[in-house]
Amino acid sequence: TTDVLLSGLSTEAAKAINPAVQVSVIDNWYFMAASVILLTIVGAVLTDKFVEPRLPVYQGERNEEMKKLTPEQNRGLMASGIAALVFIALVALLVVPEAAPLRNPKTGGIIPSPFIQGIVPLIILFFFVISVPYGMVTKQIRSASDVPDLLVDPMKSMAGFIVMVFPLSQFVAFFNWSNMGKFMAIGLTDVLENLGMTGIPAFLGLIFLSALLCMFIASGSAIWSILAPIFVPMFMLLGFHPAFAQIVFRVADSSVIPLAPMSPFVPLFLGFLQRYIKEAKLGTYYSLVLPYPIVFFVVWLLMLVGWYLLGLPIGPGVYPHL
Repeated sequence: TTDVLLSGLSTEAAKAINPAVQVSVIDNWYFMAASVILLTIVGAVLTDKFVEPRLPVYQGERNEEMKKLTPEQNRGLMASGIAALVFIALVALLVVPEAAPLRNPKTGGIIPSPFIQGIVPLIILFFFVISVPYGMVTKQIRSASDVPDLLVDPMKSMAGFIVMVFPLSQFVAFFNWSNMGKFMAIGLTDVLENLGMTGIPAFLGLIFLSALLCMFIASGSAIWSILAPIFVPMFMLLGFHPAFAQIVFRVADSSVIPLAPMSPFVPLFLGFLQRYIKEAKLGTYYSLVLPYPIVFFVVWLLMLVGWYLLGLPIGPGVYPHL
């Protein structure tokens, strides 16, 4: 969903240079898919070799043993699988044929098309379609009134998070009201523009600027809404594709989220940590999580530079340069 929102902002910003440019949600899929594989390996090695050995021996009372699935649950999974296949088949019928309604009505292509633009609601509908049969087969859903109860139950474990988010949200609201985030973004952006950076220094500057701003503005889309109107046209004038500028921002934004004090995920992660280490404080959380954003940021940055130097496509038919 983040890429859907950011691609819309990138498209609007790109119109300042070329009204015909369209940034699709899949324009960076190749790079992101490769990033998932690389960062998963890096994260696993980092956890196994560096983070986990530093953890004390767990002596709590929580029993997290995996329970075997009951025959009823297995039947529920089978029903969900069948529902998933039916859903995928129906979507394929709406996309694959040449005259399918979810194709681009003008070009007949898939990129861009109503299918790509509506991928988020399709995903939401998909999970709804596969979850209802499971609930019905396992008898967790006996009537329509059971659905709200099932939606409420998971929120009970979020009570601590909700309590912590309330004062945090007030601070974020006051910070936004002061416009300090926008002031910092515009000021730092002016510095990069005045330095006249091009090529690798240009997107390195955007990465470090974005990483800094992400520490003070909770919403990545809010930051990109500030930076995109400035950096997307600037990158296009330097010969970069606007989708590449978006990738540059995503590398920074996604890397520093665990460290951002303004992020709503920080109290959530701390709440999970306190389930196992009751005396854990914010310092405990940061000491454990610090290696991840640092290593991920460096590895991802090197990957981005290498991808750029090799001129590899970042998505279907999309390259770093226009």
